[in-house]
Amino acid sequence: MSDLSALYLKDALGRPGAVNITKLNMSKNADLKSKTGIFIGDALINNCEHPIEKLNFKNVYLEDDGLLRILEACNANKHIKKVTLGYVSSTGLKIMG
Repeated sequence: MSDLSALYLKDALGRPGAVNITKLNMSKNADLKSKTGIFIGDALINNCEHPIEKLNFKNVYLEDDGLLRILEACNANKHIKKVTLGYVSSTGLKIMG
């Protein structure tokens, strides 16, 4: 999967009335970068009523910008119950704090 695929996911998650994705497993996609977190985070912020419950980014390094956007999405979308983050830098740990 590439960041381009995440752009398509952004459209699917951000569409008003879209309720078909409740779990998103992006784990073990080493090619994903910060744009993935930014795209998915933007979609979940813009459509904060989307009923997604779980996000999984295990073994993915979203970089600091992508991590920040995913965390912002978790604060905006109250349906998200569980998030698994992959690799986090020391700056990312500060962002999480």
